Amino acid sequence: MDQLTIETIDRFLEALATDHLDQLDLGNVRFVDPYALLLLRLLALEREEQGYPLRIFWPQAPSIRQWMRDMGMPMTRFPMSRAAPVNDQSALQPITEIENEEGIGHVVDGFHDRLASRYPLTEASRRALVAVMIELFQNIPHHSNATGVANNPHGIAAMQDDEDSIFLAVADKGIGLASSLGLRDGYENLSDAGALDVVFHQGASRFDDPGRGGELRRIADLVHSWNGSFALRSGCALYYFDSAGGNVIDVPHFPGVQLGLRIPRQVFV
Repeated sequence: MDQLTIETIDRFLEALATDHLDQLDLGNVRFVDPYALLLLRLLALEREEQGYPLRIFWPQAPSIRQWMRDMGMPMTRFPMSRAAPVNDQSALQPITEIENEEGIGHVVDGFHDRLASRYPLTEASRRALVAVMIELFQNIPHHSNATGVANNPHGIAAMQDDEDSIFLAVADKGIGLASSLGLRDGYENLSDAGALDVVFHQGASRFDDPGRGGELRRIADLVHSWNGSFALRSGCALYYFDSAGGNVIDVPHFPGVQLGLRIPRQVFV
């Protein structure tokens, strides 16, 4: 397999779980998207914390190895440096930690400024993009450890462009949507697929205050109006849509919530 993307990352996870592997061979991979990159980063962290580190054979293609380094992906078992060097021609926005709500404004500004430096954003696209990033980044401090049982949710985000689109990814390895929603009366014991269903069909949130909830559904609707693609993964369920349609599908279990948006570049110019 030479692609590590939204569409293929779960095949790697399934192989690891089914065969109880302690190593992952990415030697033939020639393309990686930010969603898969974040999930790979969290997988490596999860295995480290569980006490049986995952040995990764990195892509042989020099351009992909360099891009992963520029994106802040540690190519050794040592922790990622916060001051990792960035090649502006390679990485649009390297992996960035999202630790608390107070720091979200700074993170959003950084993502916005790096995107604006490369593309002439219209005022409408600027406002829409900033609103989307605020909502997505806030999901991590609001929901990733709502029960207080997650040892380290480790919220992260990254962004990359290609010739046709901008790709924004946000991920954590916290308690997941079902557990967060389960704190609200009437939503206990949801399955992962059931949680995705109430999020997108009822606009549900763990908060029952008037006006709360529906943010993820609104973002999905906005991405759909832009003819983009959208992926939201939690536990063992994935909701994905693109121009061909969408559905909730079963995937190998992984803790937390991982989300990816692919937005056509024409939206921003």
